[in-house]
Amino acid sequence: MSAESSGPEPGPLCPEHGQALSWFCCSERRPVCAACTGLGGRCRGHRVRRAEERAEELRNKIVDQCERLQFQSASITKYVAEVLPGKNQGAVSTASAARELVIQRLGLVRSLCESEEQRLLERVHGEEERAHQSILTQRVHWTEALQKLDTIRTSLVDMLTHLDDLQLIQKEQEIFERTEEAEGILDPQDSDKLNFNEKCIRSSLLTQLWVTAVLGSFSGTEDVRIDERTVSPFLQLSDDRRTLTFNAKKSKAYADGPERFDHWPNALAATSFQAGLHTWMVNVQNSCAYKVQPDGSED
Repeated sequence: MSAESSGPEPGPLCPEHGQALSWFCCSERRPVCAACTGLGGRCRGHRVRRAEERAEELRNKIVDQCERLQFQSASITKYVAEVLPGKNQGAVSTASAARELVIQRLGLVRSLCESEEQRLLERVHGEEERAHQSILTQRVHWTEALQKLDTIRTSLVDMLTHLDDLQLIQKEQEIFERTEEAEGILDPQDSDKLNFNEKCIRSSLLTQLWVTAVLGSFSGTEDVRIDERTVSPFLQLSDDRRTLTFNAKKSKAYADGPERFDHWPNALAATSFQAGLHTWMVNVQNSCAYKVQPDGSED
C-alpha cells in the first residue's frame, strides 16, 4: 500500500475570519489575517507587514542577542578566571601591608608613649623631691627659729623674775637687743616652693593623645533625647528631639505646663546619666550669652 504524502500542518487561523495569520499588525503587535487588514477589518489603516518578514526580523534579533550573550559569558568567564584571582592576591598583599603599617604605627605610638611616660614620671619625681627638700629646709629653719625664740623668752622671763630695779635698768641694752632679735624672726609665709607644681606634667603629646582617646570613646550608644515638656518657647526642637535652635520670638507652638521653662531658653534632656563622660555640641555663632549646665550642679 502506498501512503499518501501529507502536507504541512496548517497554522493557527484567525478566530474572527478563519483565515491564515499571514500578516503582522505593528500597531496592535499581533498576527492577523488578510481580512483583518482589508476593508471593514479591525486593522484597516494600521501599519502591517508580512508575518514571515516579522519572523525573520525576530530571528535576526535572537541571533544578535545570542552573540551578545556569548560575548558576555566569555567576558564573565575571563573575569572570574583571571581578574578575581588577581584581586584576591592583591587583597591579601594589601591586607598584609596594612597590617604591618598598623603594627609599625602603633609601635611608634607605643614607643613615644613609653618615652613620654618615662620623661613625665621623672619630672614628677624630681618635682616631688624638690618640694620635699623645700619643706625639709623650712622645717629646719623654723625649728631653729622656735629654739631661738624659746631661748630669748627664757632669758627675758629670767630677767623679769630675778633682777631688781637697778639690775633691770642696767640690762636695758640687753633687753633691747633680745627684743630686736625676736622681732627679726618673721612669721611663716606660704610659698609656692612648698607646693607640688602640677605644671610639670604638661605635655602637648599627652594632651593630644588624651583628647583623641576621649573623643574616640564617644561611641554614640547613648540615645540622648530632649524632653519636649521642658522646652522653652524660645527654643525650637527638631523632629528627632536631639537639636535645639534658639528663636528670638516666643513661640506659641508649645502648650504651657509646670515642667516647661518659660523665662530663660532652657530645656532638659530626657536621659539622665549616673557615670561616664558625655558631651553636648553647642553652636553659639556670634552670641556669648549661653550656658550648658548639668542638672543640679552649681554655677
